[in-house]
Amino acid sequence: MSPARKSQVLPPPRALPALGPLVIVDGDCSYFPEESRSSTTAFALPGSLSAQGYQTAMSLGMRRSGTLVYRPICAGCRRCQPFRLAVERFSPSRSQKRVQKKADGQFSVDVVRPALDVEHLDLYARYQAYQHGKDGQSSDEEGYARFLIDTVADTWELAWRDATGALVAVGIIDVVDDGISTVYFYWDPRLQDFSLGVYSALWEIELCRRWNKPYYYLGYLVPGSRTMSYKSQYAGGEVWTGEVWVPVPGRDLDDPLMLEALQGAARLSMVTDAVNFPVVRRGQIHELP
Repeated sequence: MSPARKSQVLPPPRALPALGPLVIVDGDCSYFPEESRSSTTAFALPGSLSAQGYQTAMSLGMRRSGTLVYRPICAGCRRCQPFRLAVERFSPSRSQKRVQKKADGQFSVDVVRPALDVEHLDLYARYQAYQHGKDGQSSDEEGYARFLIDTVADTWELAWRDATGALVAVGIIDVVDDGISTVYFYWDPRLQDFSLGVYSALWEIELCRRWNKPYYYLGYLVPGSRTMSYKSQYAGGEVWTGEVWVPVPGRDLDDPLMLEALQGAARLSMVTDAVNFPVVRRGQIHELP
């Protein structure tokens, strides 16, 4: 998001007082920069949340980035839709099976607490330069810690190593009561032929099975967004209406039935957001400098 144009403060949603005050920020939409869309986002800095607390936050349509917990609440738009997979209904596509066959047995993965050292920073800097160029995240110690180490949830690192023991990829996940929420994944650009972004998702889905977690949370599905539409390619998807998770019929975002399901969920989430993040009333806000 670009620098904010204005900010307001609201009380936390009744369902989760532990979030603390919500800061409502207007800015520019990062998902559709080519359309010059405006955006409105609710942010909170809760300090810490239990696994159940963060799951409640996700049931409000929120996600975290570092210690920030946020929800896009743009006027007239809910193209950002919380998306998860029902693990028991997931089956890989043909292309996903090919990725899995190629990468199986090539790497070991250790589940550890997130770490910050030269090895991680070097890999992260090379990934940012390759994948994002000048628009990449800051790869110094402070920026890395703020993005991938600092957390309010039960956060773990998946440290991927090759046969020589070299760190070649890192996944960050949050664990909640009923699932695993994927946060970020970065990898060695020299391994681009392995499609590790796809393979890591398949690996994390299998981790859900091993840990008896029925759901795999992928953050927001944003139809039409160049960077966020790919999530629909994983079968067994569900979108959140603000009250219930609704299965989506397939993987194709251009399919009329798929569009109908997404649009219906978007309309319902508008209603529930009006309760959880109400229109600011006089006397309830404080302007921030």
